[in-house]
Amino acid sequence: MLFRTPQIKIFILFLFSKITNLNNKKVLLLRKSLKKLSGYCMKEVDDVKFYDVADICEMIHKYLNEEEITNYFEEGKIKGKKIDNKWHADKEAIDSFLEELAKEKVFFIDTQKIDLTNIKLEGRILDIGGGGEGVIAQFKDEQVVAIDPNKKELEDAPHSGALNIIMDAKELKFLDNTFDTATAFFTMMYIPVIDHKKVFQEIHRVLKLNGEFVLWDVNIPDRNSKEKDLFGLNLEIKISDKTINRGFATLWDKEQDMQYFSNLAKSIGFKILEQKVENEIFYLRYRKK
Repeated sequence: MLFRTPQIKIFILFLFSKITNLNNKKVLLLRKSLKKLSGYCMKEVDDVKFYDVADICEMIHKYLNEEEITNYFEEGKIKGKKIDNKWHADKEAIDSFLEELAKEKVFFIDTQKIDLTNIKLEGRILDIGGGGEGVIAQFKDEQVVAIDPNKKELEDAPHSGALNIIMDAKELKFLDNTFDTATAFFTMMYIPVIDHKKVFQEIHRVLKLNGEFVLWDVNIPDRNSKEKDLFGLNLEIKISDKTINRGFATLWDKEQDMQYFSNLAKSIGFKILEQKVENEIFYLRYRKK
């Protein structure tokens, strides 16, 4: 499916993202359905395909239930028509609805820009949450071992020389002192706060002595709106002469900033080498002592 705006894309990406409380089988079904809408029990009128309430519910991974979607029809927020006494909408109407729903449910910050061109990442690199766009793999290619708990995220990553492995960062299956570098590129925002310490401990364990852990992430403030369920941003990432545009959205159920991760890293035994805040995002480099 082509998305009319970055906001729709980020919102839909959230709905089948690597957030741990989503059911992976349903995630895979949603991915397939968004790419090919013909799998639904649609009605066709004058060569226009219409989808009913149940179809729309499945398209958005039951983020809204059928009663809520019906109410959106009744209120005119989904432009549709009744066919066989049931509400239906065409693709254009569904796209318009998703755009409005994204504005309603996601708190977006301004587009953030990152230039990775001169970032130093040496030796064998463990990339935590390296599925999806696979930014670190695109940057460092065969140096990278990318892990992600979601198989489809790894399968959908752009082709590179990286080794992709399905794995949970809380239970890394590598021996101690294996990697020269570890990275987490806007990954910690998806991991529940309760698991952050365990993930940092595992990264520290598999890094070699004097190995480095490099982290990029976003400041997530206290939730100031009851209407906004999600926190989202769009990144413009530069790697030499290539630019990657990537959207991120997560449940707005946490607060985080650079100082939080600095304190956590020091408590695990990392030495902070570098830290930088730029607009709403930050960059940290640690060393295993």
